[in-house]
Amino acid sequence: MKKYIPLFIFLVLFLGINIYKVVVDVRPFFDWDEGIYAQVGREMIQAKSYLVPLWQGRAWLDKPPIPSLLYGIMTVIPVKNEISMRVLTVLLSGCALCLLYIYVTRYSKSIFVALTTVIITSFLPAFLQRTQSLNVDVFLLIGWLGYILWYKNLWVGTFFLTFGVLSKSLLGYYPVAMVFFYECIQWFMHKKIRKDEFAVYIKNTFIQVGISSLWFIGMYYQYRGDFIQYHVIDSHFKRVTASIEQHFGQRTFYIDLFIEQFKYGIVPALLSILFLSYMCVKKKSKDAYFSLIFVPWFLFLNATKTKIAWYLYPVLPQFVYLGVYMLRFIQRQWLQGIVAVGILWYFFTYMIPLSSYMTTNFSQWEDHQRIAQDAQKTGCKELVVLVDGSTRSSYAVLKSMDLVIHTTTWWGNHPSMAYYSEGKTSFEYTTQTFQNKMHNALPKTCFIAEKVDLAVEWKLQILSKNEKFVLGVKE
Repeated sequence: MKKYIPLFIFLVLFLGINIYKVVVDVRPFFDWDEGIYAQVGREMIQAKSYLVPLWQGRAWLDKPPIPSLLYGIMTVIPVKNEISMRVLTVLLSGCALCLLYIYVTRYSKSIFVALTTVIITSFLPAFLQRTQSLNVDVFLLIGWLGYILWYKNLWVGTFFLTFGVLSKSLLGYYPVAMVFFYECIQWFMHKKIRKDEFAVYIKNTFIQVGISSLWFIGMYYQYRGDFIQYHVIDSHFKRVTASIEQHFGQRTFYIDLFIEQFKYGIVPALLSILFLSYMCVKKKSKDAYFSLIFVPWFLFLNATKTKIAWYLYPVLPQFVYLGVYMLRFIQRQWLQGIVAVGILWYFFTYMIPLSSYMTTNFSQWEDHQRIAQDAQKTGCKELVVLVDGSTRSSYAVLKSMDLVIHTTTWWGNHPSMAYYSEGKTSFEYTTQTFQNKMHNALPKTCFIAEKVDLAVEWKLQILSKNEKFVLGVKE
């Protein structure tokens, strides 16, 4: 256990600092992801819908339940949700870093490579942002790493596979495909495993995939075609084949993002890829294959049409590992340690200065959150929000190009308003539907629009206003 002592010391410091930031400097849930996951999790617990995510009382079939459910469970803790939910994310990030350390140690055979990988990964801007905010990507990373490490253990592998699949859906099966390819090569081509060993592997994999697929079977049985449309076609295939919901980007979007994150670490990472590819093909090295296991995912990302920065998150640790992999060729451990310290010094001095770490925040209170809180304070039972003019125009264009999905209009441009209003909230994308709802409104139904839209005569009794928004009820 001595090799885990440096990791333990680092994780205590890293988690302690991040939890301190979350607890002391409480920030609102920002849009998009945080506002959505906070509201969906709260609704799941309130409605006792533990297997089906809910948004405004409707089944949200786009996503699996585990992340939202765990965030929802945190709402029963008697502290602010902005604290409890984010502390959960910090702890999950710590679990991911621990699994990363085990993964790198196993396939590099060097604790210095592993520790350097963990430290650099934890302070990359993209990883650090996800450490302090609600997201599903950390769940996926835990599922991927855990399965790769223990896929041969039937029940441990099943746990991690199910955790990943019920967090990020079909993407959770990525390591199954990569391991299956490796095992087939070992049996058919290299003859390194016996037929009975391969049969046991196949049987265990069928069990693991079968158990992790039960949620999909249940959802299809209950929702039939709606589940296929929302979950499979909209949330998976359409994101690959089209730049939906304004997620445009150049063909090199992920390559550019990769360069932005890694800077001078790109050259050693590419050299490691070349060396490990050689070892994998010529020497049939298992360590080399599993050291490269996430690289195909990065290549696949570049082929997708929808460009979203956080899709790169699960492969960040892979490329950090490749960037410092060459440390393992230094024969003397004390020299490995000195070079590792030098790499970390360079990283924190010229790439990610530690001086900016404690002062970096990822959200702040804005007008749309404040006006939503006003709606809650004035006792609005229902809230109707007219999205701003630019969002209305963009939606109309995207719809004409078939670049929207069925749930696009659920969120508006500020989904956190639903969370902070604490009531049923709907977002309208045309002035006509907004006015129609006003005419047919029930008592204590409130309406929010931007001040610029008040050029239209809405006939509202004004309840509250700020620099950007106006809250009112029908006169």
